[in-house]
This record gives sequence, C-alpha cells and structure tokens, in this order.
Amino acid sequence: MLSDELITRIGDSLEGMAPKPASRRELELLLTRIEAKIRAAQERGSTYAEIAKQITDSGYSIKTSRLRVAMQRRSKKEPGGKRAARRSVSQTPSGQPSTGARSKHREEAARS
Repeated sequence: MLSDELITRIGDSLEGMAPKPASRRELELLLTRIEAKIRAAQERGSTYAEIAKQITDSGYSIKTSRLRVAMQRRSKKEPGGKRAARRSVSQTPSGQPSTGARSKHREEAARS
C-alpha cells in the first residue's frame, strides 16, 4: 500500500539520480574541445569504456555507447572520414545493372 513514507522515499531516490547529458549539442561541444585528447588516449590503448568512465568520474555522466556513437558521427563529418562501403553494381549480359541474388541467378541462366 502507498504510504506517505514510501512516496517520500521514492521522491528522494529520484532526486538523487545522476544527471544525464542534456542534449546532443552539449555533447558535441564537449567533443569539439576534447576530441584530440580522446583520440590520443585511444592511440595509447584506452578503450571507449575507460574513456567514458574517466569523463563520468570528472563530472559529466556519459555511457560508453553514447561516446562511441558520437565519436563515430564526428569522424564521418571529417574530410576523409570512414564511410560505409557501397555495393558495386555489376552488369548483366543484356547491359542492365544487376544487384542481389536473383539477378545473379538470372545471369547464370542467361549464360547457359
């Protein structure tokens, strides 16, 4: 049963929760200023988990996955950043573009 004591205890526990990053913009500001230091730490062998823990211990709460995704997003914005490889489009004997397993099957059937 709900009592005033229970409600007070729940309210107090909610107030004690660690603050989370306010926005993507706030995280981008942080990364703009310390990205080079994060990359240097990675080059020395530090993992995203260790870096996220260090940032959290310094006063800015961040999860490993959020840090990793934000850093990957930043590397895609940079000139020469890593990008996902695209599938190549092969040509069928009729000169039409071919993609996928069905097209490969049609190519083989056309050759025989």
